[in-house]
Amino acid sequence: MSTCPPELVADVDEVFLGWWDDEVMAIVREPYTVGAITAYARRDGGAYIPSDDEDGAS
Repeated sequence: MSTCPPELVADVDEVFLGWWDDEVMAIVREPYTVGAITAYARRDGGAYIPSDDEDGAS
């Protein structure tokens, strides 16, 4: 079994620790539940889901 380079470990830690809010981390730490991320995204009436007409163009 190979070991991960320290840089990769640090990058992964940075992604998971400090960048995601506590609600997302609570989902990640729990056993897999179908629809958990979808339910999270649809909170507050779906305010966090981009509309279909948003294509990222300005």
